[in-house]
Amino acid sequence: MGKVYYISKNVGLGLLALAAVALVTILALSIAYDKEKAKNRDTSGGGAADSTSIPTPPTTSSTPKEPWDRYRLPHSLIPESYDVTLWPQLTPNENGLYIFTGRSAVQFRCVKETDLIIIHSNKLNLTDFNGQLAKLTSISEATAPAVLKSWLVPKTEYLVLQLQRTLAVGATYSLHTEFLGELADDLEGFYRSEYTEDGVKKVVATSQMQATYARKAFPCFDEPAMKAVFNVSIIHERDMVALSNGREIATEDAVVEGVPVRTTTFEPTRRMSTYLLAFIVCDFLSIQSTQNNNLLVRIWARRKAINDGQGEYALNVTGPILQFYEQYYNAAYPLSKSDQIALPDFNAGAMENWGLVTYRETALLYDPVMSSTGNKERVTTVISHELAHMWFGNLVTVQWWNDLWLNEGFASYVEYLGADHAEPTWNIKDQIILYDVHKVFGVDALASSHPLTRREDEVNDPAQISEMFNTISYSKGAAVLRMLSEFLTEPVFARGLSSYLNTFAFSNTVYTDLWDHLQQAVENTSGVHIPHTVHDIMNRWTLQMGFPVVTLDTRTGRITQKHFLLDPDSVVDRPSQFNYTWFVPIKWMKTGVEQQQYWLLKETDTHVEMRVSGKDWVLLNTNVSGFFRVNYDLENWDRLFSLLNTDHQALSINNRAQIIDDAFNLARAKIINTTLALRTTRYLSKERDYIPWESALRNLDYYVLMFDRTEVYGALQAYLKKQIQPLFDHFKKITDNWTKVPAGHTDQYNQINAIGIACNTNVEGCRELIKGWYRQWMENPQNNPIHPNLKSTVYCSAIAFGGVEEWDFAWKMFKNATLASEAARLRAAMACTKAPWLLNRYLEYTLDPSKIRKQDATSTIQSVARNVVGMPLAWNFVRAKWSYIFQQYGRGSFSFAGLVNGITRRFSTDFELQELKKFKEDNVHVGFGSASLAVEQAIEKTTANIKWVTENKACVLSWLTEESTIHISPPVFFSSGDMGKGVYLSKALAVTCVVVASAAVATIIALSVVYAQEKSKNEGTSPSTPGPVTTATPLPTTPSTPKEPWQRYRLPNSLVPVSYNVTLWPRLEPNAEGLYIFLGNSRVVFKCVKETDLILIHSNKLNLTKFDGHHAKLTGLNGAARPPLKGTWLEVPTQYLVVQLKSPLQADSTYELFTEFVGELADDLGGFYRSEYMEDGAKKIVATTQMQPTDARKAFPCFDEPAMKAVFHMTLLHPHGTVALSNGMDYEPVNVTLDGMDVVQTSFAPTEIMSTYLLAFVVCDFTFIGSEPGADVLIRIWARKKAIMEGQGDYALEKTGPILTFFENYYNSSYPLAKSDQIALPDFSAGAMENWGLITYRETALLYDKNVSSNGDQEWVATVISHELAHMWFGNLVTTRWWNDLWLNEGFATYVSYLGANYAEPDWKMKDLIVLNEIIGVMGVDALASSHPLSSKEEDILKPEDISQLFDSITYSKGAAVLRMLSEFITEDVFSKGLHTYLEEFKYQNTVYTDLWKHLQMAVDKAGISLPYSVEEIMNRWILQMGFPVVTIDSKTGKISQKHFLLDPDSVVDRPSPFGYEWFVPVTWIKTGGDEQQYWLLDKEATNTNLTLGPNDWLVANINMKGFYRVNYDSENWKRLLSKLSSKHQDIPVINRAQIIDDAFNLARAKMVNTTLALMTTKFLNKEVEYMPWETASRNLNYFFLMFDRSEVYGPMQAYIKKQVTPLFNHFKDLTANWTDIPKSHTDQYNQVNAISMACSTGVAGCKELTTGWFREWMANPETNNISPNLKSTVYCSAIAAGGVEEWDFAWSMYKKATIASEAEKLMHALSCTKQPWLLNRYLEYCLDPEKIRKQDATFTITYIAGNSVGQPLAWDFIRSNWDHIFNDYGGGSFSFGRLIDGVTKRFSSEFEYKQLLQFKADNAGHFGSASASLEQALERTKANINWVEMNKKQVLAWFTSEASSPV
Repeated sequence: MGKVYYISKNVGLGLLALAAVALVTILALSIAYDKEKAKNRDTSGGGAADSTSIPTPPTTSSTPKEPWDRYRLPHSLIPESYDVTLWPQLTPNENGLYIFTGRSAVQFRCVKETDLIIIHSNKLNLTDFNGQLAKLTSISEATAPAVLKSWLVPKTEYLVLQLQRTLAVGATYSLHTEFLGELADDLEGFYRSEYTEDGVKKVVATSQMQATYARKAFPCFDEPAMKAVFNVSIIHERDMVALSNGREIATEDAVVEGVPVRTTTFEPTRRMSTYLLAFIVCDFLSIQSTQNNNLLVRIWARRKAINDGQGEYALNVTGPILQFYEQYYNAAYPLSKSDQIALPDFNAGAMENWGLVTYRETALLYDPVMSSTGNKERVTTVISHELAHMWFGNLVTVQWWNDLWLNEGFASYVEYLGADHAEPTWNIKDQIILYDVHKVFGVDALASSHPLTRREDEVNDPAQISEMFNTISYSKGAAVLRMLSEFLTEPVFARGLSSYLNTFAFSNTVYTDLWDHLQQAVENTSGVHIPHTVHDIMNRWTLQMGFPVVTLDTRTGRITQKHFLLDPDSVVDRPSQFNYTWFVPIKWMKTGVEQQQYWLLKETDTHVEMRVSGKDWVLLNTNVSGFFRVNYDLENWDRLFSLLNTDHQALSINNRAQIIDDAFNLARAKIINTTLALRTTRYLSKERDYIPWESALRNLDYYVLMFDRTEVYGALQAYLKKQIQPLFDHFKKITDNWTKVPAGHTDQYNQINAIGIACNTNVEGCRELIKGWYRQWMENPQNNPIHPNLKSTVYCSAIAFGGVEEWDFAWKMFKNATLASEAARLRAAMACTKAPWLLNRYLEYTLDPSKIRKQDATSTIQSVARNVVGMPLAWNFVRAKWSYIFQQYGRGSFSFAGLVNGITRRFSTDFELQELKKFKEDNVHVGFGSASLAVEQAIEKTTANIKWVTENKACVLSWLTEESTIHISPPVFFSSGDMGKGVYLSKALAVTCVVVASAAVATIIALSVVYAQEKSKNEGTSPSTPGPVTTATPLPTTPSTPKEPWQRYRLPNSLVPVSYNVTLWPRLEPNAEGLYIFLGNSRVVFKCVKETDLILIHSNKLNLTKFDGHHAKLTGLNGAARPPLKGTWLEVPTQYLVVQLKSPLQADSTYELFTEFVGELADDLGGFYRSEYMEDGAKKIVATTQMQPTDARKAFPCFDEPAMKAVFHMTLLHPHGTVALSNGMDYEPVNVTLDGMDVVQTSFAPTEIMSTYLLAFVVCDFTFIGSEPGADVLIRIWARKKAIMEGQGDYALEKTGPILTFFENYYNSSYPLAKSDQIALPDFSAGAMENWGLITYRETALLYDKNVSSNGDQEWVATVISHELAHMWFGNLVTTRWWNDLWLNEGFATYVSYLGANYAEPDWKMKDLIVLNEIIGVMGVDALASSHPLSSKEEDILKPEDISQLFDSITYSKGAAVLRMLSEFITEDVFSKGLHTYLEEFKYQNTVYTDLWKHLQMAVDKAGISLPYSVEEIMNRWILQMGFPVVTIDSKTGKISQKHFLLDPDSVVDRPSPFGYEWFVPVTWIKTGGDEQQYWLLDKEATNTNLTLGPNDWLVANINMKGFYRVNYDSENWKRLLSKLSSKHQDIPVINRAQIIDDAFNLARAKMVNTTLALMTTKFLNKEVEYMPWETASRNLNYFFLMFDRSEVYGPMQAYIKKQVTPLFNHFKDLTANWTDIPKSHTDQYNQVNAISMACSTGVAGCKELTTGWFREWMANPETNNISPNLKSTVYCSAIAAGGVEEWDFAWSMYKKATIASEAEKLMHALSCTKQPWLLNRYLEYCLDPEKIRKQDATFTITYIAGNSVGQPLAWDFIRSNWDHIFNDYGGGSFSFGRLIDGVTKRFSSEFEYKQLLQFKADNAGHFGSASASLEQALERTKANINWVEMNKKQVLAWFTSEASSPV
């Protein structure tokens, strides 16, 4: 164990105060910063949000003008009775609707004069009677007034009748209505339930009237106080049974409307509320018994359920429970029968309809063989709850819904008493603490809670009423009534109830009526004393929300109370008349002895009896009888902990649970330290009882929710594993190795806990146990060996650790289940899978009532959200479908608030909070109904979670880490004396807290800085000094037509540089401020070519020394006069140093500009920057450069444009022991002393005339290997010393010479320089950079170790070297004039890199691989409407971000493809000759693309090659318009046509083309294996009869994909090609086999061929062994994976791929002698990787065992890695995906130790393959820490994670929540930044994701830099994906399903 530190009380308090101040400061600064940032964005035109905001809907006036606009009925009419006849029709009508018809006559009395009848009616079509919607008649002597008009008010759900005169007070009237309603499946009012029995669909008509749905069944006065007698008749089919509240008294058969029916009439009900009415038509069976008082008890259910005995238990307990309540209430059951019916579809758990109680099947049916103890308990408690209502709620009913708690809270309390009577051995009364008290504490501790009793005017409309059916009403109501019963004593409580019920039978009451009768009972009972009246005591618990925390100081006896808030910083805006103080009854004990109850009647008091010392201890709230939390002084806490650790059974089970629950919640409220709460769980390794364990697990569940997506989760799991192990072993022992059932009721529950947590934390043997049980069941579905108690846990665990096979089996058993509780278990368990596609499929099922019943839909979504993998899926699903879900499930659903709570319970980041607020804002127009309060509480809880996580994460991680690794820990001691004078903390915890404190200080400083920056922007001050004269003008903006030269991004053409003399001194140690800097000076000699009084020179992020107030010194050369300086300033937007002169520079004169500067040697990978690495435990610093495209200006002031070529004289100052490198040869270094420091000065030979972006300099302590002395060109490979010593540079050195020789021959031009240095850098943003004479590389692109690196690594090194060396001529010697022609540099180098690599490695067939590596990939990008031409207009490419955007796949890969095509049709020899003359003419100069066309045309003409047009005319169509054609050949007619190919044919191309998107296309083809032929397609359409086919012929065009176009054929030729592939695929060239696949898939996406045709091109693959077809198929199928790996298509698709790849897997198994050899061919080695990767991902037998076995061998012996380098990427990924934290942490350790960059890169990618969200989130966080993930790798790593279907939503949330940071640190000019957007969004295929992407764009407008084009392409691609998925999903699913099951 680590050391401990003692912290005194004062220091401790000081630290706490400091922490609090820090937190407040951080929050305040954050808020201030956000406000300033928002202002800044507003002022910069960021008003996008306004345009998409949703207008607030009009609100209803707070005082409605008309009675029918009010939600409450007037008091003028009172109903007396109803005669209701209903006819539910259980077959659909001609419109496919189920309907019911009915008539109703309500008899009512007028008690107040009125000319209005207002009665509720909702969704009923009322019959018209002479133009009115109802008929009014008089019952009494008074005549009924005529109806003047009648109408429906949908909003308030009224039928209104305006009368010609008023009704007579005291008179009785009858209102008759006839109506038709839909018998919908909406679970409300009179509704339809469906189920299947014996293969037959059956329909039930049933009802749910509570709270406001009786009005949906018939017009009625639908308020609880409007009690009446109901006379009900039901018309129904004769073979059905009808039920209602009363007994059946008559039946009559008749034929109505030609239908034989039966009318069942029921006895009149007792006087009751409308919400208690029920009627049902079904074909159910019943079982019955008759109680002593002749009471008929019946249990109704589906026939099969009754026949299976599932109703027996309910029947057996109903009688005893009813008898108990008769005795408890001292009142007979008021009715003649008690029907209880189990319904297939029912929204609530049950409903207390008087005489006909309706239940979910799970709440009434129990199977002694199949059901668990939990099922049995649920049946008992729910029956007990509902029967309690027969008196409390039904006999006596609350006046209005604001007192709902009185009904539901009471029933929730006494249900435990009734259940305890029925099952006395269960000790169920204790469980109210877990199930109600602890549960509601969490809700009632929110500032958004509400009192039990609300004012009537707060609860009006149906949504507000439905909101009352919440945890407060049920569980808090139960808790405070239990407390009341405890302090009154139960007999007194029962006597008061009896009096209350008898007094108010058949009436309505308010809560004070109950207090009156309980007070009478107190006064009539001797020996019961309370300090105030029941009213005074209880009003404080019911009229104000919340509850107190009672704090006792046992040293003084001082006791206080305070309103307990889970978030102490939350604002309580609901006032309390009692100022949030309570009269608190405290039962307590001292050192194990019960003491006399104490009442805390004020905020603070002293009770000296509670003062203790020594070993004595005090425990308050014994048996948790009071509704409050308890806190103690630290010493008493410590005594209680000591007691738990030594003799925990000295405390009751309930109080052990209470200590845990109180401590955790006090910690969340910042009242005690979080680690103190965690200490309450230490003793659990000795605990065997259920209630303490359950309490701990529920509280730790909060930690799981907060941390199961973070690095804390691993330590939490390890700690839980340690604690649960003894409990697991205990149950293993007492169950005789799991063969018996524990005897105790709660032991059976705790066994479930033991197994569930043990399996979750991977206790040895647990997962194997449950998987074994589940597998046995799968093998024999008729015989389930899993004990019912364990089924939920076993099902969930087995599905979580299994795959689609386990899930599909569970689904099948779910659909076959005849027992509802079994179905419910399976339904919950299916949400446990970790496969996103299964979870998404399951979510979709919730919208299909034929799959998931409506009653279960919201709870199923919640189950998915409970799964950490499912949470983001469920959240996205609910947001995307909110309107539909709300309409279908939300308006009155009791479970709807639970849906919002369930989905948001993990929310703990600011990003999630903003998303939640946006969700609320976006759906204002839809509404939230009964979830409105839940949304507010979710926002409040999320806010609290954020704060809690921020404050506690580090300390929790430290505590859990220490506890999970140390088995015996000494206790933490508290000193005696004042309240905790001091505390000992472990070293780790102390260090953590110091680190957190330091981080807080750093955060405050950082926030202060950024706040100041944002504020300065808003105040109009600028960090620079812009403007020509003044120094305090606002930061200038750049208008669309800049007025001044310095506002333009292009340099004027007045000055031309000649040479630079630059001296730089990078300081490789940080300065006093912790910054790395460099110092420098520069002399630039330039010639004035056009008279000007302005010098503009680029300078960015340099602090320039001032000379006489100016930023530079100017000198005239060669006799030129120096104009005096007028002013200088830095123009930040355009990155200029502006020098304004008093007189002009003279044309043809030469001048020198001197500057001196300091810059930051930052780690931003741009300009002159810093790279860091570790070698032999020492941190090393490299100063290096990356100038391309616009960062030379960050190193020194320069004319930073490619055409501004000059000669550079470089000098570097650097420390001893380091080497300096630059473009030129270095002169002999000299030692100098500067600023008192001895340094080395290295100067370099002048460069050739070149562009600034090609300049490079490096200071490092690297070493090198080089060419032999005397070589024509000095070649040196530089790298870290260890890398060179290990021979990692040997391959690069070996191949550089041959490749240089190749290019000299190819260009017919000698290498222009004396040396070729190539250096591998630890940090480098691009792959490599062609600096002339000093090429810089990523390590992976230059270093290769034959023992560790793969053939792919080797190929990468060869091609990158070849690419960079190609630039030495093409790009460096001859350079494009401006960046708009960048493609000419990069496209050319990309193309010829394959020629150079092919020369160096002739066996690799590199010239073929360009098709896969470049052409196929870029076709996908260039087929977008948002693509761009290769060559842009100069004026379109101005800003640095515009330039950076050009470094994309169009420039590189399309450039390579069209140049390759050109080389093919003019021949490579002619192409090479044209290049030679081009290079010769323009060496050391700049060109435009037409210069190349001119020289190639000369070569063509000289060779006598015939072309249909000039090279320029042909090629301009390929470079000046974006995209490419699809060539369509009709082999029947020879017709050939072209069309611009768009992946999304519905996309709009808004970029005009000068050629109308037509090309001159060189078409090549072969016919039936004959010779290759060529044809030029010069028009949109032509005919070539050579393309027609005979009956047995086939044709394939674009041979070897030489042309940059796609090919489509007539259907007949497609069939023949597919036939040829199936019969003899080798007859088609291998590249064209790949091309056929790629073209077909892309043509299908473009809707030009059917998707199934594309899929059919993959059928031959089970015979294919070549790499290119397999790789092409894999990439194209990858699109299907991206679109469908989150949907139900994924399973059949995986099955099909598995079938196809199995032969390939076996082929390589044989070829490699059971994986012991390496395939000889380069591409075979690649295809072996494909075979293993696809086989493992699809579950081919033996594959995962193979890869995990190899990985395990390596883990067992880390020094020896026997995995073949070629297979490492696949093996690492597969093993980590299949493994857990152990595999991940091992890979991370190996990654950090890797000395070979390519090995590190493989591990870096593989780490993203884990399926554990917390590991992926931890990895994402690592991306923002350069100590863990290098900046150069950060965006790639995020993209890798997004490639994982589990990681994709995490990565998307991550980049959105961290966008500013990522953009500022990685985005400005990073070449990889666009790829980040591409990678994270490539799966997007739903409208919801498209909207998210649009919102992301709006939220970050102007902050995308080099990713701007990628964002637009992502939007376009997403839209196309949406359309494609919508069009193809069904047919793709059908095809894969069919093919996967068909024989090979």
